[in-house]
Amino acid sequence: MATVNGVNRTLKDAAGVNTIEPEVQGGKVRWLFDSYEASSLASGSVIELFGEDLPAEARIVDWIIDHDALGTVTLAFGTSADDNEFMTQTSCSGADKKNFTDDGVAASLGFEIASGDGQTLIITNTGASAASGTIKVAVAYVAKA
Repeated sequence: MATVNGVNRTLKDAAGVNTIEPEVQGGKVRWLFDSYEASSLASGSVIELFGEDLPAEARIVDWIIDHDALGTVTLAFGTSADDNEFMTQTSCSGADKKNFTDDGVAASLGFEIASGDGQTLIITNTGASAASGTIKVAVAYVAKA
């Protein structure tokens, strides 16, 4: 049996040679909130969220989507670079809450926005029908600055 170190423990034990970035340990969690009142939102339509893009190198630590019964609709949640990065075509026909711990979406925990420009978070109506009802979104992330 062996005792081994994770990446950040190894950095800590390197006695100042490397620093652990604040988006990985000890960072300040920031929340973004937005909502959209859909009224016959056509299939393929995109909802751009929040008053700001996630900054480069931000790391997502949680997200929640709370929605009404939207009709015979599926939604995807992601970024401007990958529209289903966090949630792929999920049925939203009944009122529900979805988050990163739901089956098939856990990979979004710790998702890091690539360096360079930040990215816009989006919801896409991926179903064949129009959506009507309220969609609320909250995203928690940590960033360097």
